Amino acid sequence: MLSSVHIAVCSFLSRLSIWLSLALVFLATAELFAAPENNALDDVVRQLAARVAAIPNLRGPVRLEFLQEAPFEAETGKEWQQTFRMALDEHHLALTDDASATLLRVGVAETPTVVVLSAAVRVSGKDETRFLSIPRSSFPLASVAVAPIRIARQLVYQTPERILDASWPWNGADGGMILLGYRDSVLSVLRIDPAGKLAQTISLASAGLAPSRDPRGELKVNDANGGTASFGSKVCDLAWSTSTEAKCRSATSNWRGPTVLTPSCDPAGWTLRTDGLDWTTSDVLQVVPAGVLREGSAELRSDFPGPILSVNVGQNPANALVVSKNLRTGNYEIYKVTLACGD
Repeated sequence: MLSSVHIAVCSFLSRLSIWLSLALVFLATAELFAAPENNALDDVVRQLAARVAAIPNLRGPVRLEFLQEAPFEAETGKEWQQTFRMALDEHHLALTDDASATLLRVGVAETPTVVVLSAAVRVSGKDETRFLSIPRSSFPLASVAVAPIRIARQLVYQTPERILDASWPWNGADGGMILLGYRDSVLSVLRIDPAGKLAQTISLASAGLAPSRDPRGELKVNDANGGTASFGSKVCDLAWSTSTEAKCRSATSNWRGPTVLTPSCDPAGWTLRTDGLDWTTSDVLQVVPAGVLREGSAELRSDFPGPILSVNVGQNPANALVVSKNLRTGNYEIYKVTLACGD
């Protein structure tokens, strides 16, 4: 028979074994659920995947293309790409390597203050883009605020006559637009009312500009009194209330710089860029974070039906007017491009 001491020792050892087992389980569980350093990035990646899966009419399988330069890859690794794949799978969006499948581009761009993840895909003839950003200062944290941004594009005007540039009126309150282009083959500034009808024509014939295959001009609306139309070596002064003929003078124009839009949810700003200078082929509008550190780290493409002729700031800091020539119809088209907040 076992002595009472022996029984007590065995009982103690048994309880100790159970406690040690529970401790090991606890430690393993704690290690398993400890937030990794890139948990913030993973969270944003999953949110981006959810927004992509929610794009209307997007059906799988899709072909993934990741855009990530080597310096940023060294900082973040490629684990986030696998996280994105797994998140798409959770949302039942199948993937494939088939070159003919719908292409989904996913990229990372960085500025001095934020890291931006983006996704771009073309669905039913329409470009769909989704953005999410994470502050660089919050990068190691497990929970961060994100700024969901989307591009909205609306065709607001079209005409068979050539348009070089477009602007909103001086206050934007009455609607309509101010156009720089041709009216009955005469270079003019045209004021269009909110119904899309011609309300005023200011001739620029006094500029004495010879016809050009690829004319270039810029329109600037100053205020309720007037503005200017610039053509490199000529500047024409405009008066909205009294003039039907602009006064033009020799002057060197300072061409407009890049257009930067600042939606309310991301005041850091986004720059609009055109893809090329060939006015005989279709063009692409690129939207990149202002101050991006490395070119090409995320390329978001919005295809237009022809060359982009101008990009002019809109009624508020979040929109712009883009002039393009539709190579299929021959019409000149004006689009309102807006960086909107939310899904």
